[in-house]
Amino acid sequence: MNKKSIKITLIVLGVILFIALAFSVYYSVITYGVNLDKNKLVDMNSSIEFLDCEGNVIEEWSDDKFVTDAGDIPDYTLNAFVAIEDKRFYSHHGIDVKGLLRAAINNLKSFSFKEGASTISQQLIKNTHLSGEKTLKRKLLEIKLARQLEKNYAKKEIIEMYVNTIYFGDGCYGITKAANNYFGVSPQELTLNQSAVLAGIVKAPAVYSPKISPEKCTERKNLVLKEMHKQNFITDEEYEKNKNADVVTIETEQETTSPYLKLVKKELNTVLDNSVYAGSKIKVYTYYNKNLQKDVEDAVKNSSINSDKKAIILNNKNKIQAFFSTCGDIPRQLGSTIKPIGIFAPAIDTDNIDACTPVMDEKININGYSPSNYKDVYYGYVSARFALAKSLNSCAVKILNECGTEDCINYLKRTDIPVSENDNALRLALGVTENGATLTQLAGAYGAFINKGFYISPTSIAKISLENGTVLYTDNENPIRLYGEDTAFIINDMLKYTVKEGTAKTLDALKIPLAAKTGTVGNEKGNTDAYSVSYNGDYTISIWVGNADSSLMTNSVSGGTVPTKIAFSAWQNMINRGYNANDTFTTDDVVSVSLDKISYEHNHIVEMADDNFPPRYVITEYFKKSRIPKTISDRFSSPKIESAEISVKNNKVYIRLCLAEYYNFKIYRESDGLKIQLYDSKGKKKTEFVDKYLMPDKSYIYSVIPYASGKNGIKFGEEYFLNEIKTSPIKTIDDDWWKDFYPDFVFN
Repeated sequence: MNKKSIKITLIVLGVILFIALAFSVYYSVITYGVNLDKNKLVDMNSSIEFLDCEGNVIEEWSDDKFVTDAGDIPDYTLNAFVAIEDKRFYSHHGIDVKGLLRAAINNLKSFSFKEGASTISQQLIKNTHLSGEKTLKRKLLEIKLARQLEKNYAKKEIIEMYVNTIYFGDGCYGITKAANNYFGVSPQELTLNQSAVLAGIVKAPAVYSPKISPEKCTERKNLVLKEMHKQNFITDEEYEKNKNADVVTIETEQETTSPYLKLVKKELNTVLDNSVYAGSKIKVYTYYNKNLQKDVEDAVKNSSINSDKKAIILNNKNKIQAFFSTCGDIPRQLGSTIKPIGIFAPAIDTDNIDACTPVMDEKININGYSPSNYKDVYYGYVSARFALAKSLNSCAVKILNECGTEDCINYLKRTDIPVSENDNALRLALGVTENGATLTQLAGAYGAFINKGFYISPTSIAKISLENGTVLYTDNENPIRLYGEDTAFIINDMLKYTVKEGTAKTLDALKIPLAAKTGTVGNEKGNTDAYSVSYNGDYTISIWVGNADSSLMTNSVSGGTVPTKIAFSAWQNMINRGYNANDTFTTDDVVSVSLDKISYEHNHIVEMADDNFPPRYVITEYFKKSRIPKTISDRFSSPKIESAEISVKNNKVYIRLCLAEYYNFKIYRESDGLKIQLYDSKGKKKTEFVDKYLMPDKSYIYSVIPYASGKNGIKFGEEYFLNEIKTSPIKTIDDDWWKDFYPDFVFN
């Protein structure tokens, strides 16, 4: 080795030595005075207190020292945790050096502390002594305390404390509570299959709980079994038998708690993990409103239909304030409730349609896809507004086809409604998706219309803290832009029309500001799902009626019937309690435009009406500022004769005029230099004029001047000249047509 190589080696060794020394000093300073607290290891009293939006206690769950000795737990149960969480548990001294080095390398690559390489000893320390923050300081404290733990306790004692303090989701701390909650057994009675499930849950209860995601739970369970087999904890036969075994859970007494707290508990599993240590008193502050809960629950219970029902109330920031269900918050097909959020709003947002865009409602067949309207009724040309209000399937499919399914799916992906690439089909317009959605997810998506186009994921939990006030979690809304503010306003206005004239007309009798959409899933044999979603500036109330087992209801149960009646009762209960409703937001991003009703209804052309239009020939519609019609109709400022027919028969002149329904006319006749006014309609709706006072063998020129009475007075149009007419000469005595006019004339 030459001198240069020796010098470089010495420098590298020096740097490494310096880093090691610096780290040793840092470790000593950070961990100075920190020692294992044995009382925390054995104090396993845990409780979760749930509070409503006013800070009142709703319910409290307590573990009451549910502890089981390791000697009473089957070996295969303990080995399941070792195999998946810490395979070198019995050989290391609290720290798995190999795992730590691997995690350090991966963390350096990702510039984060994603991986912790925590042993069972470290996890026990974290759960009982430390917070869940992912920092170097916490990791160093964890290492020191884990080493102290190993010096003071045997492996059997450590794993006993571990399984008795770990969080298994569903409000369960410790294996005793978890075994009873999920399987209705004591830890002594756990099977190998059940043990693998529990060992798999602890990594992420919100992901692997059998009550939340059975499929992912089974995958994780099989991974645990695979690791147990690889590490020789179980035989080939045991592995094969159990990897194919079903995961069967039970309904526990705690599971039958209020439907609202079931939602809270499910969300709790997503925001609390094993960083919440045993022995703590946890306070969960929810958005629960007891008055709103009573309003909607009474409305549901007063409905006599013998089917499952769900109801939810969200405030204007998508906070869940009330929830009731007879079957949990299971996902279902959404039917036509998907149309505003997944079809019409995206189409308006991408400038494909306006609320008044004419759409031909007709029987369709697009590449073999041929859905029908309700009762196979079609209306011909309708506005997009009318199509949404009447929930016309034909029009929705046409609009989706025009916009493109992929664009609409991308809008839905920004909400919590699950969609996949398999949903990239026209059936999306009718709410047919691979996974369906829960009522919470559906109601939350409508919240974007209240929040000026911003989507906020629905939540029931405002804050979680320890008894001493330490905050573990705070609701962070993270609103995302889903639609433009102008789009949200226009959809709100369209759905208000659905209350006035559409499928949700039952709600109009409430006489409060409301927008709504209904939806029905079924066929001619019966319906499986019926929805009503209604909202204003304060709340969204969503109702679902159906059967959890997908059995059919009668066709009389549709979105516009039972669910809308339940929604009506809920709103009525709120009104009776003194609720003063607020309308949805207003915005300067849209413009109310007067349109030519004649052009729109007869020619399906969208053009503005000028100031002189009589009100009866005007329709008004909201437009995004960028979408205001470019053409202006001056129909009543500059009346025009578009066509007129003139003919002669038996020396009588017949003049047929168009647009007589809208204009007045003055008709003139000129002959031999003399021009006289023959007729003034003066508001009469006469379309044909007959001039029978003519002389034989004479030429006549007729003209018409249209005029209209509008806001700005009478306006005359240009004179319209018809073809010259010449009457027939008198040829014989038989040609006696003229006798009506000249009775005293005698032919010689």
